[in-house]
Amino acid sequence: MLIASCFVLAFMGWVMRLGYPGAVLGAGALAGSIAIFRKKDSKHRSAAVIGAIASGIVVFGAIGNGNEKSRSEAAKAASIEEARQKAEASRAHEEDVSSRIAALVASTAPQEAVDLCNSFGDVGAIPEKGRAGCGVAYLAKGRESLAAAKLAEAVPLLERASALSPGNADAATALSSARELRGKEDFKNKGPEVSAGLARALTHAKAKEWEAAETELNAADATLKAFEGLEVAKSKEWNMLSGQAAQQRKRIQPGLEKLELQRQAQKVMVEMRGEKPLNSPWDGSVPEVERYLKKVMNDPDSYEHVSSSAPVARDAYWIVKSSFRGKNAFGGKVINTRYFFIQQGQVVRVEE
Repeated sequence: MLIASCFVLAFMGWVMRLGYPGAVLGAGALAGSIAIFRKKDSKHRSAAVIGAIASGIVVFGAIGNGNEKSRSEAAKAASIEEARQKAEASRAHEEDVSSRIAALVASTAPQEAVDLCNSFGDVGAIPEKGRAGCGVAYLAKGRESLAAAKLAEAVPLLERASALSPGNADAATALSSARELRGKEDFKNKGPEVSAGLARALTHAKAKEWEAAETELNAADATLKAFEGLEVAKSKEWNMLSGQAAQQRKRIQPGLEKLELQRQAQKVMVEMRGEKPLNSPWDGSVPEVERYLKKVMNDPDSYEHVSSSAPVARDAYWIVKSSFRGKNAFGGKVINTRYFFIQQGQVVRVEE
């Protein structure tokens, strides 16, 4: 009986998953159950009632599943249609922009074409059909700026032209010329700055201010490196400054190495020292010192704190100066003052 019930439930589920066809089957089963129930002298009325209930469940379940399938298919169709319309609109926009760029380039108005191309931001965002036109516009405007000696404006324009037309020899040549001219112009301003920086580095080195000297040399090297690959880097002045920087770096290297060793030693000491002990907010005592004294005193119960300094870092220790009362070997109370050396939360040494 149990196995039969499982098969019936599985069959009902399968029919409901059919959707509207399942509803038709369920309606047929419902009609059959009603007919059996209405038949006179029927011996299967109880089974007919159960069948009618099951058929009703199947009908409603199948209709609901059919409605869900219909909604899902409609949403899918709407999504596909929306994507198609967006793609068509994008293609139409690309065609329109590309034709506008071409028209502006043809009308010898490179600035307007450049403005339109710049509206896309990065060159990678320019529509495929408009890339060639933008490349021509950037090249034309870049040459115009180069002829007017507007090098700061010409180089970015020609860089975009080269990016859009990688095989364009004219764009590559114009870009190379613009970079060379800008390099010469920039070096006229940067050369004296590098020279002044090297002079400051030398002053710091003489005063054994190794870090400050290194900072100045790093700035000078970075400035000189920016001109590598250009003709100006072959000039006498550039090579002289580069040589001075190398010579000064060689001079400060021993000092930097010594400073690094000191840093490493300091790091080790900090690790050996451990966390800083804290004075008690109640009486100013240091718990590490109190624990140590109660451990070594003849009469721990006689310990009384008098005063304690704030822990001071020195080498691999936290040092605390503490005064306290306690009974001596003869039973008399005395005041003692000692320096306590603490590492990793433990007193490791005591000095008077």
